[in-house]
Amino acid sequence: MTERDRQKVCIVTGGNSGVGLMTAVGLAKMNARVFIACRSPNKGAKAVDFIRKTTGNLQIECLPLDLASLDSVRRFVELFQTRNLPLDILVNNAGIFNNRGITKEGFELIWGTNYLGHFLLTYLLLENLKKSASGRIIMVASDLAKQPKSIHWDLVEKKTPMNFLQLYAISKLCLLLLVRELSEKCQDSSLSISAIHPGFVQSNITIWHRLSKYIGIGVSPEQGAYSALFCATSAHLEGISGKFFDRKAREIELPKLAQSQILSQELWERSLEWTGLNNGKSKIINNYDSEDEIFGSYSLALQQNEVDNLRKNISENVLPKAPHHILINSFFKSFIQLKFGSIFLLLMQLWKKEFYMERHLDSNAVLKLCQNEKLLEKVREHLGKNIVLWRSEIWMSYPSQQLIPLWHQDSYPKLLKGYGKSINAYVALTEVNELNGFQYISKKYQKEDNCCVTMSDPFSGNHFFKIDNDLEKKALSVVLHPGEFILFSDRLVHRSLRNTSGRVRLSLTLRFTQSCVRILPGYSPIYKPEIEMS
Repeated sequence: MTERDRQKVCIVTGGNSGVGLMTAVGLAKMNARVFIACRSPNKGAKAVDFIRKTTGNLQIECLPLDLASLDSVRRFVELFQTRNLPLDILVNNAGIFNNRGITKEGFELIWGTNYLGHFLLTYLLLENLKKSASGRIIMVASDLAKQPKSIHWDLVEKKTPMNFLQLYAISKLCLLLLVRELSEKCQDSSLSISAIHPGFVQSNITIWHRLSKYIGIGVSPEQGAYSALFCATSAHLEGISGKFFDRKAREIELPKLAQSQILSQELWERSLEWTGLNNGKSKIINNYDSEDEIFGSYSLALQQNEVDNLRKNISENVLPKAPHHILINSFFKSFIQLKFGSIFLLLMQLWKKEFYMERHLDSNAVLKLCQNEKLLEKVREHLGKNIVLWRSEIWMSYPSQQLIPLWHQDSYPKLLKGYGKSINAYVALTEVNELNGFQYISKKYQKEDNCCVTMSDPFSGNHFFKIDNDLEKKALSVVLHPGEFILFSDRLVHRSLRNTSGRVRLSLTLRFTQSCVRILPGYSPIYKPEIEMS
């Protein structure tokens, strides 16, 4: 049997309903082995049963995929790869229309689901598709892609705005730009890469689409799937890419923006960065120079499943459930006592949702981590037996985000009073590396003319530094496995990195001092006393 004669293997995202389901049915009728990808196991199982009964083809399977999670996309690809199968057809059909919010990695939800999830899926499966003698990639786009006059990149890195239709149109335009760029990059292969506009389909994407069949508008899912099946199977498209078709498989002129080589290349490069694909594997560093007053790395001595459960607990149970009664009490106490620094920090925490203060006060899981024996053992090596935890900070760094871009020290001269030492612990709950963590300046390179104080925080007294370009190139990155930590003093000059890892980074910073040091009641979003770690 030749390569062209063997059974085709296909993936259809959103293959549990609407156009995706009918596309999967059409491919199954052609005796293809079809994998449908969807979020809901129940809906997926029902779709598989429907396709098998409708077509008599039992080679139908559902694999879990949430396009609003880049990690879910990676897991889907890994699961598919374990089948050791070829891949001939990828139909990127799934999409949302009027949902609001952000993806798991912090991107705008509509664009992140419709475009970025599909970008990563396609990229990770591209080599499989290239090996096929007649590989096909089909993007289900829309004629709404003609509407945008430009792409404002900042829109895709924040929550859905009031005008959700704008993001839907941008997501479909980006799919067309991806078709253009893939066509350029794969022109030496036999791949055929196309986009379709299925028309207004009587699907379940919105309530209006569901009602449309009762009032006689739109086309059926079977009709909407026609052009997808044409692009997936037509011999006329072998080796032809970059085309855009309507629901009757008639070619549509690409929007002017979708024809821009400069824009498609920019989108490609940005997408590689957003998904963490443009970087190599991290080099793991085990020891830091104590002369720089950074110590470690050390292990919390937790099992991998303990770290995973802790990360999941914090992400799903701690961070989404703010202690509103504590925050409200803190706000009024700070207002009455004119603690403007505390009010500012509280408002910043609520607005930016990047850092979460003192969550050990309302979460046993976080408090238990703060009391980890291995952690406290290392802290006591620097501070002695009687130590105090005076602040905790959970940091959530989403891809494309840079938390504190300014070079600074964590000295807090206006918050701590008395003679005594302090130390900071930085605990990695996910991998921390040179793509998503923080970097510091070694003392041996610091001089007055290349590392000078430019300003100080009026509330905490922390210094911010101006670092020249030559010195910045010598900055060192902190690299930690999940469940590892380092200690650093209040003299370390450091800053966070823009997260280009394609993954969410979760870390915990703990501030310790000696019991002889007085902690001043200010600049904290939760007005609570420190905790002695006995």
